[in-house]
Amino acid sequence: MKLLDVVVGLTSLIFVSKLASAKPLTSDEISELLPTIVAIGDQTSQIFSAAGATTYTDRGRASFGSWRVQANKYCSQWPPAGGWSCYVVDYDDQSKVLIWIGLSGDRTINRAELKK
Repeated sequence: MKLLDVVVGLTSLIFVSKLASAKPLTSDEISELLPTIVAIGDQTSQIFSAAGATTYTDRGRASFGSWRVQANKYCSQWPPAGGWSCYVVDYDDQSKVLIWIGLSGDRTINRAELKK
């Protein structure tokens, strides 16, 4: 076994353990957290205003939408689409791992950074 394989394996194990410690947020917790952070992904970022506006940036290209909280879920709407998509939000405050879980079970993992 190569040293690189061991390092990759240990890194994966640490990351999986961080995911395991993430807990679902309540409506109040989602409403309090999102306006204070930037959600950082692989070449993406998303910011949330307290007034319900959100900006998603993918490789420098910005999209503007709306967000709200409904029944312990984060919901977003992106024009020109008229419908809302909702996600359970799991969060680990210690590692700052944010996991968006769609209705079909698909997961998007971000890192939460405090807004500057």
